[in-house]
This record gives sequence, structure tokens and C-alpha cells, in this order.
Amino acid sequence: MLEFEMLARGLFRPEELAIHYDPTLTMPFTPAIREWTDDLWQEKLILAKQRQVPLYDAPLFRLIEAEVTSNHSLKLVLGDTGYKEYVTTREPIFASQHTRQELSNALGVCSVVETSDGSILLDKREGVDTYVGRYHVIGGFFERGLDLTSAAHPDPFAAVSREIHEETGIHSDDIRQQYCFGAAYDLLTPHAELCFLTQLTIPLATVLTRTPLDREIKQLRSLSVSAESLRAFILEHHGHISPTGEPNLLLYGAWKFGEAWFEEIMGRIE
Repeated sequence: MLEFEMLARGLFRPEELAIHYDPTLTMPFTPAIREWTDDLWQEKLILAKQRQVPLYDAPLFRLIEAEVTSNHSLKLVLGDTGYKEYVTTREPIFASQHTRQELSNALGVCSVVETSDGSILLDKREGVDTYVGRYHVIGGFFERGLDLTSAAHPDPFAAVSREIHEETGIHSDDIRQQYCFGAAYDLLTPHAELCFLTQLTIPLATVLTRTPLDREIKQLRSLSVSAESLRAFILEHHGHISPTGEPNLLLYGAWKFGEAWFEEIMGRIE
């Protein structure tokens, strides 16, 4: 069973992202929904305090639309949401009773990070509120106020570079090139993520000497990549990879090893 939906696929450079941002495109609220989100958020704040886990309502971008246009660019329509809206509307009892358009649809970014000597970086999630014990690539949420160009325009490439730097210590000078593979939707904790490829100028040994800004990743892991090793990893750990990390790995495999490789793996995990 797939835990994700592919929303858009391709290979896009920064100039091939066509982003329309409208802060009025927010989650629709009724009095009942407002009461639900406020009450559940208070419960989560109390629980977080008891567990001594930080929890705050970060301002996030909301995905309205993602599609590949006729001129092969990735069109993104973005609005506003926040972490409070996301964590309270992703609850199954709420999400199952509402359409996708009625949810927060917070937008994240994640990236396969490929070292110069052919390894990719992985995180086995610990100390987080979802998907504990599952593998993931490097990523996080696309935050309003942080991930903007000087023209106050949303910049997902800046967002993924920031996450990589915070979680691994990799510098912008260590990055050779980046592409966006498209977008995937997490069906279990409903939200979208833009999937990226980040190719480095440095080998794995140098990556491991870098100091991350935060300690969200408890132990950085790696996989030496070939068509066979990536196939084996996905098939062995299917169901134990995050629902956005898995499509990111699949899109990377399609780019690196071809569409036949991608179709074979998809046919085996669907």
C-alpha cells in the first residue's frame, strides 16, 4: 500500500519554478473547526510541556496547487498556514471527515543529499512527534519569514538548503547543484512536500566532520548508492520510510537509474 501520492514530477531548476503566493489562501474555518483547533492545540501544549519538548506555532506556507505546465515548469500556488493548524487538522478523526482542501496542507521540503563519492544521507527519526523509527531524507517545513528572497518571494530552494545546513552542518559552498523533482503528498499526516536532489562537492567523510546547528538528527546515516542497493533499501524498508522520504528516494532513483527502475519498484510496493 502506498502512503503517498505523487502530485507532480520532473526535474526543475530554480528558474523553472513558477510560484504564485497569495496570503489570503488560508484554510477555511468554521466556528466548530476553530474550537477544535484551539482546544486540541492547548492539549498538545500541555503534553509538550510535560515531555519537555518544544512546541510553537511556526508560520508556514500552505500548498494550494502543484502542476507541471506545458512549458515544463513547476507551477506552485501557495497560501498561508501555521504549525498549529497542521498538527490539529492532521489528526485522523478530523482529517477523515474533511476534504483535502479543508485541511492545513502545510508544505514541507525534503532532499536526497548525494555526496561526491556516491553516498546519500539518511535520518532514522528519533525524538520527534511523527514517524519515530522510520527512515527519512533531510528536510523540514517551508517557513514564512525565513525562506524568502529579497523580494519577499517564497524560495523553496533556500528552504531546503537551510534545512540541510541546520540538520547536517553542510555549507552552501559544499553544494554543487540542486534540482526539484516535484511534489508528493503524505496521506497519513496530510501535508505536501517538495522533493529535491542536492549534489555535494564533498565526500561522505567530510560531511561527517560538519557540525549541525541543531540536534534533530541524532545519528546521520548513509547509503552507498547503486541501482541494486537503492532497490534493496526501499523494498526492505517499505512501510518504515516516511511517506515523503520514500517518494523522494523513488524520484531520485528514476532520475539516476531510469524510468524502468522506477516502474519496477512502484509495481512491487503498490
